Amino acid sequence: MKIIILSDYAFINGGNAQIALNTAVALANRNYDVTLFTAVGPVADFLKNIPNLKVICLNQHDILSDSNRIRAIINGLWNFKSRSVFKSLLKNFDTKNTIIHIHSCSKALSSSCLQIASKMGFKMIYHLHDYGIACPNMGFYNYRQQKICRLNPLGMKCIMTNCDSRHYIHKVWRIIRQWIQKNIGGMPKNLNYIYISHFSYSILRPFLNNNNKAYYVSNPINIEKKDRIEVEKNKEFIFIGRLVPEKNPILLAKVAKKMKLSVTFIGSGPCENEIKKIYSSAKVTGWLDKREIEKILENVRCLIFPSNWYECQPLVVLECMAKGIPCVSSKNCASSESIIEGKTGLLFKNDDLESLENAIKVFLDDKKISIMSNNAYNVFWNNDNYTINSYIKNIVEIYKKCLIK
Repeated sequence: MKIIILSDYAFINGGNAQIALNTAVALANRNYDVTLFTAVGPVADFLKNIPNLKVICLNQHDILSDSNRIRAIINGLWNFKSRSVFKSLLKNFDTKNTIIHIHSCSKALSSSCLQIASKMGFKMIYHLHDYGIACPNMGFYNYRQQKICRLNPLGMKCIMTNCDSRHYIHKVWRIIRQWIQKNIGGMPKNLNYIYISHFSYSILRPFLNNNNKAYYVSNPINIEKKDRIEVEKNKEFIFIGRLVPEKNPILLAKVAKKMKLSVTFIGSGPCENEIKKIYSSAKVTGWLDKREIEKILENVRCLIFPSNWYECQPLVVLECMAKGIPCVSSKNCASSESIIEGKTGLLFKNDDLESLENAIKVFLDDKKISIMSNNAYNVFWNNDNYTINSYIKNIVEIYKKCLIK
């Protein structure tokens, strides 16, 4: 079996790329013949000189970082170069024993790669890391109104609604991209799917091709098992992620000020100044490397995850569980799926200050948070679904099923 993995990026710049690149390495280490096809470099050092892994990087820009805006607009809709190079690559593979696993293509590669692969008869599986296969702005979220969008994608109301965080012209471009992706690129018609949470799949299912297969596989959590952090001895509440309105760090800042909590925001984004303005005692660190975050987590009592939009499977919630750090999460996102309410964490009503405050009050009780910490730690480490070995085993089985079909 030959495996081709598509990722917009040849380096880790988020959860999507992290899973894609780690999948390529893990498969290669298990003696599978793997080709990683990417658009945006540089190629991460950990991908180099690995037996059984070939990395192809086109050294292009992604849509947002390309200074040549005309080229960015065109490549974002239909990347002719990626299609041409991918077509040449596929001539060296047999459709009978080659599976193409798409992790991302919307930021650089475009659906042109999927179109040529389908035309040449290759079997493909699409990893549903986000909602871009159905929604023009990839999130079923109105960034203007800061609320969930329930409009039919590409319907007239969708087309007429300015939901983009920048301006309507950009929304129009996204609509064109979505139309091309659907009617020329073959998404979602010519694909099987891997979904990472039952929550996200329930949102996407009405817009997928019911004739194709969908498989559930949790993202792997690559983390070393250590002793549980004794959170009951700690005071610090923490937020980890982009400081953007849809992730709602402002709500935590307001609650933290009201309750006079010790709180740290790890991340950066447009909400940073407003957080400091609301609560001057809040600590905002910017982005930190893994080692620095690990050090901070040793002194954390609880993770707060107040996101307003349909997160697909937030890894940070599971990573904290692995350390015995329980989470307070908003209900209307997939992080709620990782939490056993009242046992490993608590859920609160989205964007509701009083609801979040009441949940945090529970975690001020040392005995209660100690019980939830132990529960979270044990639930995580007793679940094989989160291991890389389980993940790769499931992925390989899915590849084989798709090739037989």
